[in-house]
Amino acid sequence: MCFGDMKIKLSYTGYLKFEGAKTGSTIEVEEGSTVGDVLSGFHVPSEQHRFLKLFVNDEAADSARALSDGDELMVIIQIGGG
Repeated sequence: MCFGDMKIKLSYTGYLKFEGAKTGSTIEVEEGSTVGDVLSGFHVPSEQHRFLKLFVNDEAADSARALSDGDELMVIIQIGGG
């Protein structure tokens, strides 16, 4: 992940792994970054994005959502079964 001008809090659940960032950690991103930029920066394959529920500051978001300094990004993987 590139270091940048803004700091956001990154949280995630399930078996997701964001190498170099523990859940609940603060990461630095470039100003103007989107949720998708963060996912790409942590090498989350784009074909897996459809299985993720994304929230910024407790509001549902999509990968195009622009981030601001101090935002909290929560990434939850949907799990199905039966």
